[in-house]
Amino acid sequence: MTLIWLGVTAPIAANPLFYIGLIFLGGGALSLLSVGVGVAITGTRARTTLELDLRFYGSIRRLALAMWIFAIATDALGVLVVLATADGRGGTALSTGTVTLALAMAALTVVWLGITSVVMRRVLPSR
Repeated sequence: MTLIWLGVTAPIAANPLFYIGLIFLGGGALSLLSVGVGVAITGTRARTTLELDLRFYGSIRRLALAMWIFAIATDALGVLVVLATADGRGGTALSTGTVTLALAMAALTVVWLGITSVVMRRVLPSR
């Protein structure tokens, strides 16, 4: 929601790369959504054979870790692009509070995915 608000409220003279940066920040949010779907599927899945269960839980554990790494990469790239679109005077296309909000949301996404990844790796059986 924050990224949509940033995109809508950006001034007309904003650098087009600013929107690319917002897309990269959205990649972190998309990875959080993917992990949430994986966790929801894990909670509602019916038990099968032990081997299939372990393979399934292993794939969910790898999904959580991969999405955490993906969020770190896309959010870092998004932050760099948003900050790089500053005009020649060192300002950004939006107010400092707005950019701070975007960077805080990116950091919150990475932290939340890290917590989710650690919890899923501890809760789900590995063998």
